[in-house]
Amino acid sequence: MAGRGDGTPLPVATARLLVVGGPYRFVRNPMAVAGIAQGVAVGLICGSWLVVIYALCGSLVWNDLIRPWEERDLVARFGASYEAYRDRVSCWIPRRPRRRSSGSVSDPLVY
Repeated sequence: MAGRGDGTPLPVATARLLVVGGPYRFVRNPMAVAGIAQGVAVGLICGSWLVVIYALCGSLVWNDLIRPWEERDLVARFGASYEAYRDRVSCWIPRRPRRRSSGSVSDPLVY
């Protein structure tokens, strides 16, 4: 985010360029996916279903409250470039991005 996006993931110093490389090529929210997976893993390792449930409930709150706000902000800042990225890359499940009709995965307008 700092190297390619000219900023940070923090709202007070947000990236000025749309980052679609690295882990963002496979999932739109790699930090959220990693945080939720970490919470579930800690719960499983510690044998605490309460921690697992807490992590999963946190993912629902993030998905329902934070993600829509974040995506509206990204559309407002990056417009069609973000919309094309959003249409190609999964929000939660890491996978290879869908190819556009031109056969190219990368978008020359974004970094």
